[in-house]
Amino acid sequence: MKDFKKKILLISASGKTGGGPSHIFLLRNILKNNFDIYLSMPSIQDKYINIDFKKYLQISERKISPVDILRLIIFVRKNRINIIHAHGKGAGVIGRIIKIFLQKPLIYTFHGIHTDCLVRLKKIFYIIYENLTGWIDDEKIFVSLSELNQAKNSKIIIGNNFKIINNATKNNNLKNNNLKNNNKLFGIDNNKKNIISVCRLVDQKNIFEIFKIARNLNSYNFIVLGDGFLMDNAKRYIKKNNINNVHLLGNKTDIFKYLKESNLFLSTSLYEGHPISILEAMSIGMPIVASKVVGNIDTIEDNHSGFFYKLGDIKQASKCIKDILNNENLQLKFSINAYERHRERFSINKMKNSYISLYKKYL
Repeated sequence: MKDFKKKILLISASGKTGGGPSHIFLLRNILKNNFDIYLSMPSIQDKYINIDFKKYLQISERKISPVDILRLIIFVRKNRINIIHAHGKGAGVIGRIIKIFLQKPLIYTFHGIHTDCLVRLKKIFYIIYENLTGWIDDEKIFVSLSELNQAKNSKIIIGNNFKIINNATKNNNLKNNNLKNNNKLFGIDNNKKNIISVCRLVDQKNIFEIFKIARNLNSYNFIVLGDGFLMDNAKRYIKKNNINNVHLLGNKTDIFKYLKESNLFLSTSLYEGHPISILEAMSIGMPIVASKVVGNIDTIEDNHSGFFYKLGDIKQASKCIKDILNNENLQLKFSINAYERHRERFSINKMKNSYISLYKKYL
């Protein structure tokens, strides 16, 4: 008799390029030999993602639609899904609603708790919502220790069924720090060292802090990969302030091609769950300078594989960057330490085994 794989439905309320969808596609790929993976998310913008449309249900982008809820209930029943796994706040709302009707095990991964960026009233409303509906989850997943601590500090009721499963990215070869950058790849006609950021151009990523740091460090190129609703505002800010060393390159499919031509990775985020972009930079051995905030602090080790700076402190961030890029020995040390830390703590096999164990718990 044929041994059928158990079926897992991964739900996201966003199909746009970013850490959440990237994490879901990685989960699908590493678990496909163990489980039958189904997806429900908005239109997928990355044309290089292969989708089996028999196992995919398209839903609205960042919108809770009664029609989507009904279609999802039918989809789960028709395909005899065994476990529902919701990723992110919007997907969590959807997952909790359909769980009430379906009584299937529901796993909810936060992927960033947004209390630090909400006005007081919205923050209170969010915490009340989590505490009134969180009992529906069979298991809560935090992607970093600091995310778990933020939930506790925000007085979100967690219960007893929760786990920390760090995000992970593929292992890659250590970049060659002895090679000169090919800045022509960026369309840049100079030999300056490159500082790169990979992020959506949204409030959470705090991109205007990148521009302020760049204005302080005109001897370096600042490369920003990503797109978002702040793109036009970003271009206006750069032009108004006569900042000529920032290059907004938009979304790119092969970010490693750009990472390998850069000397340092910069993250200015207001908060994170556990940033995929930093992990990818670490996987090839890039020194990191990052804001000392939730999620970021679970990546590098300060003064070992990079530096943390106090959010909003442009002078400190600028000094961290100069200290690394003006000292070849320090740059090499941070590079190797970032590379080794990625392999020790954020490997795909470690994450894969954690999720296999988790899903088996509810089968």
